[in-house]
Amino acid sequence: MSTDSTPDRPTPGASTRTITTLAQVFTPHDNVVYTANDFRQTLRIVFAGMIALSVSSFYNTQYGVFFVVYPLMLLSLVPVFNRQVATQFICSAAINCVEMVLIVGFLSQWPVIMTLVVFALYVMRFRFMSQGPLFLFGSMGVVCQSTMLNFMSYPGNDWHTLLFSNIEASVMAVCLSALMNYLLPDVEPRVRPPAIQKDAARVRHESLLSGTVATLVFVVFQVCNLSDSLSALMAAILTLFPMHYRGAVLSSLWRVVGVTIGCLYILVVQLLLYNHSSHMLLMMPLIGLGLGFGARLHVMEKVGAGVGFASVTTIGIMFGQNLHPEQDLVFSDLYRIVSVSASLLLTLTMVFLMHIILNRFAATRYIVGGPG
Repeated sequence: MSTDSTPDRPTPGASTRTITTLAQVFTPHDNVVYTANDFRQTLRIVFAGMIALSVSSFYNTQYGVFFVVYPLMLLSLVPVFNRQVATQFICSAAINCVEMVLIVGFLSQWPVIMTLVVFALYVMRFRFMSQGPLFLFGSMGVVCQSTMLNFMSYPGNDWHTLLFSNIEASVMAVCLSALMNYLLPDVEPRVRPPAIQKDAARVRHESLLSGTVATLVFVVFQVCNLSDSLSALMAAILTLFPMHYRGAVLSSLWRVVGVTIGCLYILVVQLLLYNHSSHMLLMMPLIGLGLGFGARLHVMEKVGAGVGFASVTTIGIMFGQNLHPEQDLVFSDLYRIVSVSASLLLTLTMVFLMHIILNRFAATRYIVGGPG
């Protein structure tokens, strides 16, 4: 993927800037860096999320979370649209579907072999992310692989519906990204982010650390039968996107804050509407307002998957899964906050241990000198 379509990456002082921008969202300041391009990207995220949620709710899709979260992730993490973005996104979903059928269909009776294959695929995808040009292909592959393994590993889920939903949601995400970038294009050309130079040891460190922890998360969810904890699973996987220990710590803090903000907003919305929370015409403006808040914070942070991104995806996952008549979101809010916090704590512990182990060998040693 070309440099101009590379997702935002953390920069020095990212933690401090996140706290600053979070405060600035509530109170206006003259020195807030919020450009015309940022405003356009905010609108693209909001309108794409509302359209995706409307389509998912209208057709009452079984796996609505795909249809809502995929467009939000694509438009949030990749601020431009081109042929390479579309190709990587759709190819990642298609290849992942084939892999999941082969893995779950043929290897589920041999758990050890299945786990080793899952580990190999995770390492390969995180290696793509670490090297850079295929970052979107690798990152969406990690998300798809984690989500689909979680759904397909438990009896009662229709594989055909799941596979087609994944492909359809990916195509819809690309179409919405193309449409939003056509209707709301950037006002001025975006500056290409500087390329990050990595030596072979760092690439091996990042891919092995992230791949190992992602596999361990998969094993924990299988052993503990956590089929209803998709939000906790996604929190653990997205925390690994920085691919090193210090970045994972910052990402976890951002994730907890973003999830809490998103859940509290959803709780307020349901309390305001009370028995009318199943009416789309009443819900959609409030959902758009919440997405707008999270999207504005996201583009102001400029750290990739920060607080704003966590808030946006929280709203997308919650409403994508639970926006149905007589569905109570209050318990889901509280359960989500607790499960995400526990998941992040467990993930960080495993990241720390793997970080120590890998740094004992010169071939996989990487000492983080900064957040980048």
